[in-house]
Amino acid sequence: MGGCMSDSIHYLPVMLDCRDQACLIVGGGQVAERKSISLLQAGAILTIISPTLTPKLQQLVNQQQLIWHAREYQTGDIAYHCTSDEKLSEFGYRPYFLVHAVTSVPEINNQVATEAKTYCIPVNVAHQREQSTFINPNVIRRGRLTIAVATSGAGPLAGRYIAKEINQHFGNEYEIYIDFLYHLRETIAQKVSDESLRKSLLHQAMSLSILEEIRQGIFEPWDEQQIEHWINQSIE
Repeated sequence: MGGCMSDSIHYLPVMLDCRDQACLIVGGGQVAERKSISLLQAGAILTIISPTLTPKLQQLVNQQQLIWHAREYQTGDIAYHCTSDEKLSEFGYRPYFLVHAVTSVPEINNQVATEAKTYCIPVNVAHQREQSTFINPNVIRRGRLTIAVATSGAGPLAGRYIAKEINQHFGNEYEIYIDFLYHLRETIAQKVSDESLRKSLLHQAMSLSILEEIRQGIFEPWDEQQIEHWINQSIE
């Protein structure tokens, strides 16, 4: 057992804020399409380098949702060159925030990965985990709730199977529930200045029967006045 564990990679789970960050995808096939949609949903400024695109990616180009360079990857493309009003790094370029190498040519993917690592840019290489510095987990979303599943090399099929199992336990009621907790927390932050009291209220909120009410179909969303009333009652 110890030997097996020593061979595994313990990835650091993080949630990246990609809003207005320049990201690069090298490749224009189905994998690139999936990565593109995820990055655009996260608010990234996306560039694709590929001689061809899927119809969906071409549609996104036509809608001006991403930048397309219709050619093969070239040495140096890894650097996102600045416009005049952007601040250059000490090396004279502003690197991409992250990179996906998803072409059907392993040599090109390896070249992209090597250059990305030279500039300390996070890179994911399709079907080559050993060349990647980050991986994309399987994701389950319920509004504000995000659950990520990764298997550290056991394979995408295993990850998808486990995500499917988890998905069955977290229905759409969690979207309503997490939204309720979000607005409750925001109001507490605005109305209660004492930090220890805020923490106490948030702990009490977890004991509310809101999730069960949502499941039974009897939950009525709280307005700000109701939230303030609950805060005052809980403090007394």
